[in-house]
Amino acid sequence: MGRGHDALKTQDFATDGEVAALVSAFENATIPASEFTHAAHIAVALSYLDSFPPEQALERMREKIRAFAAHHGVGNLYHETLTTFWMRLLEHIASTSDVDLPLWRRINLIVEHWAKRRPVEAHYSRELIRSQAARDKWVPPDRLPIPF
Repeated sequence: MGRGHDALKTQDFATDGEVAALVSAFENATIPASEFTHAAHIAVALSYLDSFPPEQALERMREKIRAFAAHHGVGNLYHETLTTFWMRLLEHIASTSDVDLPLWRRINLIVEHWAKRRPVEAHYSRELIRSQAARDKWVPPDRLPIPF
């Protein structure tokens, strides 16, 4: 193990610089696909939402996930409904949580609270969320409507 700044973190950040390093590794596809965890997805999404208006943050996430998947040769990775759902959820959470805290601290708190939860399952049946239609374009929930 090298010193702290040598290792790329995907969660448990201590500085905004560590978050920026993860975003950069994701955007340049220098992080292996296997290390780009759900927590890492959330961190990048929150970083985009901190920097851009919601629609632009979603567009950037969409574009960068597709480029990341293409770089790593992972076909059919991108899922429009899941990406849109999570971006809307995270935008709602980020805008209603401790906005005075530094970005890295907010990301840690949100990841701690949300990375293990299964909010998608409350809103979508397994069949719908696994469908090609939901992967290709936004599909509204078939269970609970989304309140945000």
